[in-house]
Amino acid sequence: MPNTKTALISVYHKQGIEDFARQLIELGWQIFASGGTAKYLKENSIPIKDVAELVGGDAILDHRVVTLSREVHAGLLSRNITEDIKEMEKLGLPRIDLVCCDFYPLAEEINKSDSSIDSILEKTDIGGPTMVRSGAKGGRIVICDPSDRQIVINQLKDKGDIDEKTLQYLRAKAEAVVSAYCLDSARFHSKGNFDGILGWMVSELAYGENRDQSPAFLYS
Repeated sequence: MPNTKTALISVYHKQGIEDFARQLIELGWQIFASGGTAKYLKENSIPIKDVAELVGGDAILDHRVVTLSREVHAGLLSRNITEDIKEMEKLGLPRIDLVCCDFYPLAEEINKSDSSIDSILEKTDIGGPTMVRSGAKGGRIVICDPSDRQIVINQLKDKGDIDEKTLQYLRAKAEAVVSAYCLDSARFHSKGNFDGILGWMVSELAYGENRDQSPAFLYS
């Protein structure tokens, strides 16, 4: 069905994902899911397609490579232009309009008293951040925070699509979340030689300590 929208869901934390997937299906979307997410959704009677059908095979290298494939990223990066549409049709690949993804709990592993370089590497997600950034670059709906799922659903129900302001907000948030994730990794592996600060703007101020300090913002 040419007008069917496609979502790709791959989450580490499964709580509530079945409700989100069910609402997408009620809105006429088809869903691809990977690995444990596909299994979980099927167990909850959510009709999905395993991403293995899209990439032509199951996860390989002890589940290290699942969504790192040209098929997935073509779906996320293809443009709405004639050349890309024809090439995707020739390849038999769907455009992926939404990606919902969170990452392996890297910070949680780093904070464990018995963590090691090996255990940190095992909890370092590559496929998730890569999908999220491809989706952000491709202008797709990108959800990497569960609190944004209902915002997306509400707009899809009310308007049939996401407005540009929300789309840009989700793109920026995706880049920020990936940046924080990579910064945690860099900080750990360098033992503090590489560090940084990421902030979330919580208020726009009239000025700073004096009226010449403008514009001024408060970040947490």
